[in-house]
Amino acid sequence: MVMHVPTPFQRVSRGLTLRCPDCGTAGMLHGWFKLQPSCRRCGLLFDRGAHDYFIGAYLVNLIASELIFAIGLGVWLLNTWPNIPWDTLQWAAITIMIIAPVVTYPFTKSTWLAVDLVFQPPSAKDRVPV
Repeated sequence: MVMHVPTPFQRVSRGLTLRCPDCGTAGMLHGWFKLQPSCRRCGLLFDRGAHDYFIGAYLVNLIASELIFAIGLGVWLLNTWPNIPWDTLQWAAITIMIIAPVVTYPFTKSTWLAVDLVFQPPSAKDRVPV
């Protein structure tokens, strides 16, 4: 069981690094697209029970992917101005918009869990015995 309650910053930073937001144990993932059912150290359930719980994670994933695209586009435009290679830019943009959501997916899912735990701390029903 967790001995002290982590700060909101600790929870979110743990989520961003794919560690349990409650105790900090690594190993949240069971493959790139799936979380473990619970933390092997503190027993925190990674799915909080609602059938649509991770919709927020999908929204965060979309926002993160769009930010990556927008920043990349801005850097590209600034570095190639005034002779912008539009054809190359078009194919690079398509590639980034396909790859970015896949790369950021587990991070947004674990971070969403961490943010949710900040606003709705875990109770006894959010844990399994370890």
